This record gives sequence, C-alpha cells and structure tokens, in this order.
Amino acid sequence: MEKAITAFAEGSWRFTTNTDIEGILTITSDGQWSETRLGLSGRWEYDASRLTVTMTGVDSEGTEPYRIPSVPEPTKEALSREYSLQGGWAVDLGEKVKARRDKDDVVLEFTDFSDGNAGSPEHVESLVFTLTRLKEAP
Repeated sequence: MEKAITAFAEGSWRFTTNTDIEGILTITSDGQWSETRLGLSGRWEYDASRLTVTMTGVDSEGTEPYRIPSVPEPTKEALSREYSLQGGWAVDLGEKVKARRDKDDVVLEFTDFSDGNAGSPEHVESLVFTLTRLKEAP
C-alpha cells in the first residue's frame, strides 16, 4: 500500500544539489525539521492537502510561511507533479517546483530559480535537490 506523504517524509535524508551543496535533513513526526548545512530548523505541517514550512528565527519574526498548496496525500501522486510555491522562500527559490522519484531518491527541481550570475560558468537556471533516505541504525 502506498504510504501517505507525511509518513513517507519522516526520517533523515542526505541532500545534494546541482550547486555542490550537501547536508542532512531530518524530519520528525511531531512537526519539526532541521538540516546540517546551515544549521536551519523549523516546523512543518501537512493539513488539508497543503504543506506549510516555517523556519525558526526567520518566519517567527513576521515573515510569511512557505506554502505549497494542493499536495495530494498519497506519496506516488505527491512526488509526480509540479507545484506553485507561495510565501516565504518562494522569493529566493522561485515560484515553481517539480517533484519526482528517481529510483529510491526524491528529486525537487526549482525550475525558475536563477542564481543571478548569468554569463558565469557556475550559473544555474534551476536548482535541483536530490534527497536520499538514510538507513536507520539496526
């Protein structure tokens, strides 16, 4: 049976990007998340097919939370479509993200992200995160 998106997301994930950023993202069942690259953390909530993510110390100071409306509950459906982004980080990441599975990995592509360095050899027009679930200790 297909896992619900909330149960699927819980755990620790290694993330890498097409801009050579990497770290560990941990998502807990009590609505917390944290990552090791920049030491960021916050809360997440999935409610009535909408995902809301806030960042401690940023969104708590009046910044609008990051929202992805219309996220279906089954993982297979949720990880096979493009979403419109609203609020918070959409300013930095762009207003669209494509979610998909690639074997056991989850790939999130922020399709209208631009690093603003047009003409530079390191310039990217989209930001791609690849997340790989870490195996739990036996």
